[in-house]
Amino acid sequence: EVLDEVTAEIFGAEDALIRHSFASGTHTLAVCLYGILRPGDTMLCVTGAPYDTLHSTIGLNGKNMGDGTLADFGIAYEQIDLTENDEIDYMAIEEAAKGEDIRMVYIQRSRGYSLRHTISIAEIEKVCEIVHRVNERAIVMVDNCYGEFTEKLEPTQVGADIMAGSLIKNPGGGLALSGGYIAG
Repeated sequence: EVLDEVTAEIFGAEDALIRHSFASGTHTLAVCLYGILRPGDTMLCVTGAPYDTLHSTIGLNGKNMGDGTLADFGIAYEQIDLTENDEIDYMAIEEAAKGEDIRMVYIQRSRGYSLRHTISIAEIEKVCEIVHRVNERAIVMVDNCYGEFTEKLEPTQVGADIMAGSLIKNPGGGLALSGGYIAG
């Protein structure tokens, strides 16, 4: 409980949990997705495609259908790619986030395996402002893997409702073999 409280304080969140029993960042992100999204909801990813490790959780590759993917549970997925200049398309987000079925707006902070820039706190703040203005029901979730402690503020301090990440990366200093956190 003390570690959870310290984690919440570090990330400027109301509450948090940190567990070594989360196998990886992908596991931690999947826990959030399954915990928040319900049949009929739509997950809107606004930074292009998420890590390929999440594709089987979401049901994007078609190979894992029937294995309990979000798609199996009637949860839709939509995506807004970055612009030609690898910038967030704020106008497209504002229009898409108005949808009644949009329950989650998902931001992958890290560039992952692509060559795009890392999403900054200022960019996350702008997405949060837009989404919360046009859709009170939508939750903004940030995949914060590799983003921890890289700027003075964390996503939950600029409007993100929930974020998750891996202890294997920045918070674990490269020493942790497993683990993750969820803060919101």
